[in-house]
This record gives sequence, C-alpha cells and structure tokens, in this order.
Amino acid sequence: MEKASKYISKKVISIDDGNLVGYVLNIIFDNNLKTFEGLIVIDEESENSFVLEKKNILAVGEDCVMIENTFVMKFDISSLSNNPIGKIVYDRQGNMLGRVIEVEILGKNVKKIITNKCEIPQRLICKSGDNFLIYGNPIKNKKNKSFNQQISESISPNLPISFATIQAVPESKPAENQARLFANSNMLIGRRVSNDILGLNNELIANKFDIIDKNIVNKARKHNKLNLLAYYSK
Repeated sequence: MEKASKYISKKVISIDDGNLVGYVLNIIFDNNLKTFEGLIVIDEESENSFVLEKKNILAVGEDCVMIENTFVMKFDISSLSNNPIGKIVYDRQGNMLGRVIEVEILGKNVKKIITNKCEIPQRLICKSGDNFLIYGNPIKNKKNKSFNQQISESISPNLPISFATIQAVPESKPAENQARLFANSNMLIGRRVSNDILGLNNELIANKFDIIDKNIVNKARKHNKLNLLAYYSK
C-alpha cells in the first residue's frame, strides 16, 4: 500500500518534452472516499490548476511525478478534491476519533484512514463531508455488545490508545480552517506559522511564530509539507 501524502508538493514532469508541468497541490478522491481518482496540479507561473487522472500517472519517484505529455492534463475549475487529510472523524454518538493525518491506498482503492489517534478501515467510514468524516457503518450480529467493544474491534488494536482517550481529546481548531488550498505557494509568504513544522527525519522547516519567507516555502516544498505549512499558518 502507498500513502496519499507522498504525492503532495511533488514536481510533475512531462517525459515528451522534459519540461516542468507544475506541482501537486492536492489529491482527488471520489465522493464516497473509496477510490483515488487523481491529482490537482498547479502551474505557478500562470496560477492555473489542472487535473491529472490516476490512469495518466506513469511513475512516482522521490522527487517528481512523471507523465507522458501535457495533453493528458485537464483544465481544472472547481479544485474540489475530497481530500480527507486534516478533517476530523466523528462517530454517530458524537465521539471524536481524531484528525486524519494519512490515507493508505492500494492501486485506486482507499484501504485505510489514519488519524492521530487510530486507524480506521475505509469500509467503516459512512460519510465523507466537506469538513468531517463520519464513522458508523453498522456492525452486524453484535447488537449485544457495547459501543466501546464494537469500536475496539473495528479500529486497529496496534496503536497504544483507548476509547476513553479518544473521547477526551479536545478540538481546538475549527473545522472550517482545515485543508486550505492555495493557488500559488508565494501566497504563503508573510503569514505567521502557528505550529512547529517538521520535515523528513524531523528536520525543522519552521518554528511556531516564524514569518514565512521564500526559504521556508522552498524547505516545505522539498519535504512535501506545503499543505501542512498552509494549514498551520495564517
């Protein structure tokens, strides 16, 4: 399985002409969060965004995404992606199961949603909204079991968490501020960082309260953390 976040901020290169097409701005999922449909790619010079469908991705390396040519790119108007990263997961009883930090994909299929508290199989996400995910597919033949027992069987037991811990986590950020998109990374310059941003191998990209400059933007792009920098800045 591969992690969805590996695509964010990667360069998109056309093999036919050897040119830089743009950078991956976001990931596109279907409305039910079952399939990985493609990528939203931004051309920073024109500030136009394009859709790159999954079937047209030839290869994904450490630094870039390879495509055959620019003709496979479709002009994007809406920039709607249904990317769950940054959204909060709630169950039907109003308990918070954490904020989504990763999505695991196998081919085109979404297999697992990972929050900062637990791992949830995709089949147990019953709704993917603009701001939240809802956990709550009914678990058959378990009517006599308590809700705590049901959720402990559904969520990965490998993480050192308890249901009580999930319930107790306060949410300090409003959902409306989640997963903000930006048409040009230069728009981040001048914003103030609201949280420490770490990159690969815990390399520091920016300290809390830093004012974003070109150096910080370039570091974030290098570490595929532009979305995280956008999220934790204002």
